[in-house]
Amino acid sequence: MKNEFYSSVVPLIIVNGGFIAGYLIFLIIKKLTGKKDKDKKKAHSKLIWSSLQDYWFTITEPVVQLFIKMGITPNSITVFGVFISLFSAILFAQGNIGSAGWVMIAGGVFDLMDGRVARATNKVTKQGAFLDSVMDRYSDGLILGGLLIMFRDHWLVYFLIMSFIGFFCVSYTKARAEATGIKCDVGFFQRPERIFSLGLSAIFSPIFSYYTNIEVPFLLMGVIMILGIGTLLTSIYRIIYSFNKLS
Repeated sequence: MKNEFYSSVVPLIIVNGGFIAGYLIFLIIKKLTGKKDKDKKKAHSKLIWSSLQDYWFTITEPVVQLFIKMGITPNSITVFGVFISLFSAILFAQGNIGSAGWVMIAGGVFDLMDGRVARATNKVTKQGAFLDSVMDRYSDGLILGGLLIMFRDHWLVYFLIMSFIGFFCVSYTKARAEATGIKCDVGFFQRPERIFSLGLSAIFSPIFSYYTNIEVPFLLMGVIMILGIGTLLTSIYRIIYSFNKLS
């Protein structure tokens, strides 16, 4: 318990403290200068606001430029992200929740870099978009698989099965709708929201358990239940939305 607590809280203080302080400075500078972010390719998210995305683009730009200088291709970044998800899944399966959460967040961050590198190097291709979409499904399956092993003897397994279906159907309904010419990004629980909500709840769960003396990772469990129900509802909403657009 104590080891999991420290593996969560120490990086949390360092990373979040720096991130929040930097974000506040960024907002002040942006307000004073009126500076706008150059990268217009933002995620269509209802939960991650625009200024936070601008800040994210700014602080990760050096990493993008480093990848470009090293000659790392967007497809290489995409594939490597799956191995990060595999490592996180193994940690979840072993019950190392806090560590798994941090690795999961790192994988989510890394996964966002392939598109940035592709646009910066003018290597945006249909092949890359296809590979990215497929690898995302592998990553989702690995993470949920690790959680299924962890909760294999718990009633939460039913919500994880719902999450399995919901995660894939949210993405599949969007892909099929867009194949027919319909833009279908309606609803909540898109991939960045799913990954970061799961990762953050895994990071905070050992901290809550440490201070409440509750062994059960109730924060992570709550997010899994919300995602299981929410992704299924989002996929159903997208089916209805696309069906009406096609009629």
